[in-house]
Amino acid sequence: MSTTKMPWLVTTSIINKKTYLMTFIAWAIILTDVIFGTFFDVLGKPLTSPFGVILFIAMTITVFFAGLYALRHYMVALRKDLEAPSFFNRLYKATPIFLYALLVVFGAIIVEMVLFSQYSSYLLILLLVISAVAILFFGFRTYKFLSWFNSSANKRHYIMILAFAVSSMLLCISTTVAITLDIKQLVVSRPPSIDPNYPASNSMAHRQLTSIELIIHLYGFLVPQVTAIAIAEIVGVAFFLRYFKDQIGRATFWTIIILPPVLFLTGVFGPQFLKSTGSEFVYMESQFLIFRVIGTAGWVAADFVIAYAFILVAKTLGRQITSSHIINYLIIAAVATILISPTTNNWITNNSYPPFGAIQRAFLVLASFLFSLGIYSVALSVAQDSELRHLARKYVKEYSLLDTLGNAQENAEIMRKLVKLIHQHADAMEKETAVQSPMLDDNEVRQYIEMVITETRGKKDDRTVGA
Repeated sequence: MSTTKMPWLVTTSIINKKTYLMTFIAWAIILTDVIFGTFFDVLGKPLTSPFGVILFIAMTITVFFAGLYALRHYMVALRKDLEAPSFFNRLYKATPIFLYALLVVFGAIIVEMVLFSQYSSYLLILLLVISAVAILFFGFRTYKFLSWFNSSANKRHYIMILAFAVSSMLLCISTTVAITLDIKQLVVSRPPSIDPNYPASNSMAHRQLTSIELIIHLYGFLVPQVTAIAIAEIVGVAFFLRYFKDQIGRATFWTIIILPPVLFLTGVFGPQFLKSTGSEFVYMESQFLIFRVIGTAGWVAADFVIAYAFILVAKTLGRQITSSHIINYLIIAAVATILISPTTNNWITNNSYPPFGAIQRAFLVLASFLFSLGIYSVALSVAQDSELRHLARKYVKEYSLLDTLGNAQENAEIMRKLVKLIHQHADAMEKETAVQSPMLDDNEVRQYIEMVITETRGKKDDRTVGA
């Protein structure tokens, strides 16, 4: 596979410019859906109209076309990772089926609105049940992250893995609580059918939660969701970028680490501190409208900053390696980052007509699939890469390759031994993690060893000069 580098993005033979375009279209529609839900108290009247119905239909058709098109490319890029005959790999492979099932649900909603000027609340419940597969995706990935962390010999070097495990676990908890409360609200507090006259609202009072449920919503849904994205994921990204700090620059590194959580946390939790309450979510109160604007802009900007980090590393690695599977992992991780925040928003129980808020909830399936596989593959690839670099340095020293670098004949034999040893170790890690090794063939391994030799000799020369 060849890698083509462009000024502001990275493409491969599988993930190309059309994939980026379709992903961006899907993201833009999902974000629009979230904005309609977040600011429904301001935008509600224009949306509850024939124009709103036409807009909802257009958004639905476009987002499913774009999302399924992009998903096809991402699944091709991850094909080898899904070859092992396990239950969860079969579940991952069924992701397009889940999206098509959701498309059928949206089709039924649209037909009801066009023919009867109403839609069934039970269709939203069905949508939530299907989207609950995201809980399995997050939960399984948490288990895999923790298993890899527990099996690692030097846990201090695998804090990145632990941070992503915590992020996946918190998203699993948040999604479980959100879907459970949403289904309860739709069953208990909503009429069987929603029409244009239904008094839809995005206020917390409209959700008709008990005082205990309000606390569960705050600490079981919101706090885990924000912590997963603004703190745990950032810690994981920080340790991930640490491996590439020299290439991307110290200023860029610290900007990526500090800016996202500041933007995210200020907007979302600012109202809680101003009102000095910890018993309910006050973000939606009218006096805090400016914080909704700041919060929404903040997490969108934060997502792109983190995604930029993955793309930046992909561009850096694209100059150093010949295979593109790691580049694919990084691109998928970047895409997952910008999709996971909007899709974990929760506005479906606004029960507007048409049901804005349903699109972002439906595409949690796609976002959790990409997050579960993309972030995991990136983290494990970096961990494997670090371990193989350590192994290569160890072998280079053991075989005195640095001291015999000028002897081509002797080097050739030593190089063959090193290639075989490192390849065996890389293959063993690939079988254990189901993530493709950074090195696919002997030439890749040889190039890898030569890069380690160059780095090691450079450091050795620097120490000599310093002395």
